Amino acid sequence: MNVKSLQDLEASLSVLAENVRSYCAGNMHAYRPVAVELRKLICDTQRGKDNSLIFRFFPDLRLHPLLGDQEQIDEFTTLYIPGTIRSDKHAKAKISPLFNEDGTTLSRGEWLEQKLFDKGTTVKNFIRSVADKEAAHSDPSYNSVLRKTKSIKLSGEGFLAAELIITIGRYITKALAIRVINENLANIEEYIRKGYQKQGRGAAVLNLSEFAASFSEGVPLVYQRGDKVAARFELDVGMCKKLQKILGSYQPTKYFLLMVIDLNDELWLYQQVMKISKT
Repeated sequence: MNVKSLQDLEASLSVLAENVRSYCAGNMHAYRPVAVELRKLICDTQRGKDNSLIFRFFPDLRLHPLLGDQEQIDEFTTLYIPGTIRSDKHAKAKISPLFNEDGTTLSRGEWLEQKLFDKGTTVKNFIRSVADKEAAHSDPSYNSVLRKTKSIKLSGEGFLAAELIITIGRYITKALAIRVINENLANIEEYIRKGYQKQGRGAAVLNLSEFAASFSEGVPLVYQRGDKVAARFELDVGMCKKLQKILGSYQPTKYFLLMVIDLNDELWLYQQVMKISKT
């Protein structure tokens, strides 16, 4: 393993995570360094060859497709947004979800070449436009991609370009964490088994901010009892009841529950199949 590449990957993830959190806390310019790190992580090239940090370590990493139907985007499409625009508790517009996590995953090439906004814009040239034209460098004028996305202002202080960069950054961090978990299932399942024996039904909790800050140290999972997990949803009574039902019915010898704390503090719950025998 190349030590420098590993250090660079950890640094890039850490910078991305810190700036996503800064953006979510109100720093509306923090999407710019996120775009730079996304370029470095997933769509960087050097002399015409791929130089992306993540793919040096995970060349076969597959990613979920954008929501919606790519076939609907043609030469007549003015603006196509695959996600759902909604308002948060502060009445600021957010785009979520953006990716179809139930869909068939794509190779990196397929994923980067997905159409976004219109027929001529892809995920790859969107990220690179933000990174190259206004983040790592400052061009005197916007290119066609930025002219479109910067012209669309969302409620609050956000722009379409900024929201999408932040959403992509969150997704890439989570997708990488899930990949690392799947590559270390034997050790993780043993940890889950011991947690279940000591504390009973519960879930493994993964904080993506901690994962991004210490990537080289492995996956920072913490097993928590069911009541502590459910307490995280105490402000959402309906979700809390659903979670309590799941915690009371899942089969701990066949599955374990994984709760992911996103970079913006959203919570995701996954059910992971056990791959080793629990006796």
